[in-house]
Amino acid sequence: MEHTSSRRGPAFARRGKGMRGTQHGDRTQGVQRIDRAPRDSRSEPRFGESPRPSVRPPFMKDGRRAARTVPYGERSQQVISRAEGGKPKFDQRKAGPRAAAATSWENVAEWYGTHLSAPGTYQSEVVWPGALRMLGVGPGKTFLDVACGEGSFANLVVKQGGAVVGIDAAPTLIRQAQNKHIRNAEFLVGDATNADRNLRDRKFDGAALVLALQNINDMPAVFASVSRMLNKNAPFVIVLNHPAFRIPRQSAWGFEDERKMMYRRIDSYMSENAIPMQMHPGDAPTINTTSFHRPISSYITALSAAGFAVDAMEEWISHKESTSGPRAKAENRVRREVPMFLAIRGRKM
Repeated sequence: MEHTSSRRGPAFARRGKGMRGTQHGDRTQGVQRIDRAPRDSRSEPRFGESPRPSVRPPFMKDGRRAARTVPYGERSQQVISRAEGGKPKFDQRKAGPRAAAATSWENVAEWYGTHLSAPGTYQSEVVWPGALRMLGVGPGKTFLDVACGEGSFANLVVKQGGAVVGIDAAPTLIRQAQNKHIRNAEFLVGDATNADRNLRDRKFDGAALVLALQNINDMPAVFASVSRMLNKNAPFVIVLNHPAFRIPRQSAWGFEDERKMMYRRIDSYMSENAIPMQMHPGDAPTINTTSFHRPISSYITALSAAGFAVDAMEEWISHKESTSGPRAKAENRVRREVPMFLAIRGRKM
C-alpha cells in the first residue's frame, strides 16, 4: 500500500494477466503517494464535526481538479452522540484541534470510495478478513476504527455483531461513511494522534488501524492515544504494507532469465524515511502525500512503549493468480513466497 512514484515496475497482476503496469499504493493496490501542503485550517472541520454536505468535483483527465461549487467545510454541522441518560459521549464544545489532513486521503476520497466497492480487491479478499479474525470481533463489543476511511471495514465489524466508532482526518471520507447509515456505527472527523482527548471517558474492547499507519508521521502519539482508550487486555490490530518487501523507491521486482525465476530486490530497509508519493498517478498525478517507511522493529518498540504486549504477528500473501503468459509459473511462485502485508496485534497491558 510499493514501488517508486516515477516508474511502473512489475507487480502482482490481475487474474489471468501479466504482471506489468501495476503498482502498490499505501492504502491500496494501484495508488502511489507525495506530501501535500495542509489545507487552510479555517476550512477544516473540528474533531467530531460532520462535514458540510457538498459535491466534491472529479479530477479532470489532465490531472487538474474542477472548481468547487460549494464552500468547503465552513460552519460544519455538529454531530453529538449521547450515551444513556443523555450524557454526551464526548464534549463537542471542547473538540480540540482541527483535523490534520496533510497526508490524509481527502484529495482522492471520491476515487478511493469507488475503488473499495470493486470486487476482488486486496482489502476484501485478504486484509479485512484477516483483521477481523485477529481483532476477535463479536456481539456486545465496541471497537475503535482508526483512519476508518469511508467505513467499509467498520461495516464488516457491525455485520459480525460489534459496534464501531470510526475516526479519519479526511472529511469527505467521513461524509461517505455517514451516508451509509451503518447501524451501531458513528464516524467522526479527527486526528488519530490525539483522539483520546476528544473521546475521553470512552473505552473500547479493541482497535484497528488498517493500511493507514504508513501515512501517519507521529506513530508513537497514535499508539499512546489508542492505548489510553482501550480496556485492559483489549487487542490493537495494525495492518501494514509489508515493511520488509514493499518499500517505496527502495524495492522492485526482477526476473532472472537463466533460472526463470522472479525475485524481490530490496535496496534499503533499516533506514526510516519519509518518501514523497503520488496518490493516483494515472488520473491526478499532481495529488500527493507522504509514505513513512520504518523497519519492523520500530513498530514493535513503539507498541511496547505505549503499553502493549505483542502477542501475534502474521504475514499475508496475495490471493491473485496468473493463469497464462510465459512467466505465470514464476509469478505465482513469488506470490506464495513474498508476503504483501504484515499484521501485528498488541494487547493493552
